[in-house]
Amino acid sequence: MLPKDWTGREMKRLAIVGLSKNAGKTTVLNHLSGAAVSRSLPAGLVSIGVDGEERDAWSGRPKPQVLVPEGAVVATAGPCLDVRAGNWEVLEELPVRSLLGQVFLARAVRPGTVKLAGICSAEEVDRVLEGFGRHGVRLALVDGAYDRKAAAHPIRSDGVILVVGASAGKTLEEVVRRTEEWVRIFSLPPCGDPLLEKAGKRAVLEGRPMGIAGEGIEPFPLSSLLVDRGKLSEAMGSRPWTALAVPGALTDRTLMLLAQCGCSFPLVLSSPTHAFFSLRTLRTFLRSGGEIRYLERPPLVGVAINPVSPEGGAFDPREMKRRMARVCRPVPVTDVIRDGFDGLHLMPWRWDGVH
Repeated sequence: MLPKDWTGREMKRLAIVGLSKNAGKTTVLNHLSGAAVSRSLPAGLVSIGVDGEERDAWSGRPKPQVLVPEGAVVATAGPCLDVRAGNWEVLEELPVRSLLGQVFLARAVRPGTVKLAGICSAEEVDRVLEGFGRHGVRLALVDGAYDRKAAAHPIRSDGVILVVGASAGKTLEEVVRRTEEWVRIFSLPPCGDPLLEKAGKRAVLEGRPMGIAGEGIEPFPLSSLLVDRGKLSEAMGSRPWTALAVPGALTDRTLMLLAQCGCSFPLVLSSPTHAFFSLRTLRTFLRSGGEIRYLERPPLVGVAINPVSPEGGAFDPREMKRRMARVCRPVPVTDVIRDGFDGLHLMPWRWDGVH
């Protein structure tokens, strides 16, 4: 049986995204892959960035290794596989190059460790996931690189786990604030309207903003929203727009200008990957009457916390979990080390009375 999230949705692909560097993604990945294989659910492991190296490239500190259970499949560069020791069954060479060379799919003959070479593009991640399917993988785990959301694109995951570590801020208040901002922006609603969806797809296809006026979709007068307030205001007043689809990133500056120009209709972004604005600016925009919706968005299925920072220092685990549960509600929050993932519900998540 495939794992389900807290709403009952089945998941074949899970993305693990860190709020900051050294958040604890590898620990979460290890728990998930181990629990999946122990439940006879073949797992596949792939990383957007290089993962499993012995020391952090920036600080030089030791890093946790990627643990691979027997029977799990990995996607990584050939030099990362010690085939001479008989630890791996090489399944396939993919038309994909990583940061460390050509990528292979290999199944672990016995439990071990591996360095996951970073896959450079979303399209290549898709090829890896297709390869996993050819070799019996039923749960693909995509480890996102630090400060990137590529793995969270809906085509590549059925759900996202956000990992929040003490390294995300100097104080617990800062960590909670950053988490709330990420969760609120990521969780903005999907289009939910055929005309909005059509405008969003056309904006992505043509690479320029598309407006809705009445029941029709037409190119917005500006090929980019990165202009001054005067030009944006003029374009906004050129037609009785009722929605605007943006193909690329939406920044703090642009969102604030739109609010100042009286934008009181929905903006459509292709995915949370393109949301580069703050919660403060978002609230200003919403108060002006605007809305933001995503063309596609995977669900946030859980938040994993790590109260210990590798740089030193730690937060009280129970206090951190309580505070995080409050800002992430209704998404479950777990402390992997102290609570475990006891199962895939998401294995199943334990609330432990925290609501």
